[in-house]
Amino acid sequence: MRDRTSPIEEQRRRGRVREIASRAALILAVLSLLSATVHPLWQRMGLVRDLAPELVVHTARPTLALVSVVLLLTARGLRRGNRLAWLGTLAALTLSVVVHLVKGPDVLPALVIAVGIVWLAAQSSAFPVLPTRRAVRWAIVSTVAAVVFVVVLVVGVATWALATDASDAQIERLGRILVPLTYALVVVFVAALLWSLLSPRRPRRLSPQDHLDERERARRVVQEHGTGTLDYFALRDDKDWFFTGSSVVAHSARGGVCLVSPDPIGPPEERALAWAEFLDFADDFGWSVTVIGAAADWLPIYESSGLRTVYLGDEAIVDCPTFSLEGRSHKSLRQAVNRIERAGYTTTFHDPSVLDPALRAQIEQMSEESRHGETERGFSMTLSRLFQPEDTGLLLSVTRDPAGRVDAFCQWVPATAIGGWSLDVMRRRTDVEGLPNGLIDANIVATIGYLAGSGLRGLGLNFAMMREVLEGDPQESSRVESLTRPILQRLSQGTQMGTLSTFNEKFDPGWVPRYVVLDSVEFVATQALVLAGAEGVTEIPVIGRFLGNIGAAS
Repeated sequence: MRDRTSPIEEQRRRGRVREIASRAALILAVLSLLSATVHPLWQRMGLVRDLAPELVVHTARPTLALVSVVLLLTARGLRRGNRLAWLGTLAALTLSVVVHLVKGPDVLPALVIAVGIVWLAAQSSAFPVLPTRRAVRWAIVSTVAAVVFVVVLVVGVATWALATDASDAQIERLGRILVPLTYALVVVFVAALLWSLLSPRRPRRLSPQDHLDERERARRVVQEHGTGTLDYFALRDDKDWFFTGSSVVAHSARGGVCLVSPDPIGPPEERALAWAEFLDFADDFGWSVTVIGAAADWLPIYESSGLRTVYLGDEAIVDCPTFSLEGRSHKSLRQAVNRIERAGYTTTFHDPSVLDPALRAQIEQMSEESRHGETERGFSMTLSRLFQPEDTGLLLSVTRDPAGRVDAFCQWVPATAIGGWSLDVMRRRTDVEGLPNGLIDANIVATIGYLAGSGLRGLGLNFAMMREVLEGDPQESSRVESLTRPILQRLSQGTQMGTLSTFNEKFDPGWVPRYVVLDSVEFVATQALVLAGAEGVTEIPVIGRFLGNIGAAS
């Protein structure tokens, strides 16, 4: 009987195949480019001359440079599992074998390449990605347009030469202009054509109603199987959902990168199979995969599929029944809470789906005014909306002044794993001068008391990036941590990275490590950029939505 983790192993095998094929093509591309530009190598590497013996040197070298561009793009396609890149590579290798046999015959190189052909041909399952119809149509139309342009250019030059009775010198001067220009246009055209045909497929676009239906289907899975503090955020409007068995994987494909957050939700016994099937789904589109805010118990599955895990930071979880304002360590927090109480502020708790219309209008107005940017940011740790009727079971803590004006609020989403709620969004009024400091502090303390009084335990506050590295004991740190800590500490001065941890520490939280899961090295730079964009951060990923609130919270 096959082991249930075998689909994961198959995924890892396909990833290795793509990596080997892509790097081999990349090496050939570099060698081709070097052979076109470095004279000693040009004397030794005559593939283009062998394929087209009539080419003179000044033509063959640009052609070889063009071949290197094609190989570079083919390597990209192979790494993403593109079937056209695979077929093209097989065709090029086969042609190379023929050339070696005809010109020599060079039996040994031909035999080595033939072995490579047999190996690559047997790996067809690793290259399932086909170009979209749109890309094929664009390729056909652009190719026809290019051919027409060349024909018109040749006919035009010939007509001019005949009409003006141009001399050989004039034709030669014109050639010196047209030849490099034509070559540049060919390179641009071939690169654009292959880039389009070998690019990852775009995600399917659902109608608004179908997308809403899928979100509500995902909601039922979250309600039945969601336990993590980030699981409710699977229902963000900018996510799509992959369903398999009783599980769902919330994701969003951007620029060929498939962002997953939170971890897949479903029965524990389906974890490995659900993840393998999702990777199959991502493979069919040519996407690389990254997971944001992964929990520690998922790391073995991610790593077994060939992904790489990197510590990202810690999520702060407050144990509400044991929390106390007593003691010297809580002096500043106690003073802030007392200051807010003396000013006559009160904090009340509501279900946002059935909120009083007048209070809702106040909160919406204040939220819009105090929000940083046009939209909610934070792909992994915010819901991105307020007051949707479908979002039942949420908690809203509202802090108002003696006149009833809303000056601060927090929205919390269910978190079964900690027996309470997790922070979604918090706002503090910014359009009124002279508001007392500590409004958010007092709101959170009141919420902790409310949960403890309701028999609940956990309150998830937020994420402190690289906390362990920033605050770890230098004597117990690894060499890498020792080298990176000064850089991170310097960086934290400009980005308030350290302030996140300091703010959360006031509430005596427990710390739960979170990770980012990355694909192969070739994709890391792209994944980092896409991740940062999704989180809405210009300096550092994941902490974006909280940075704007820290100043108001302290």
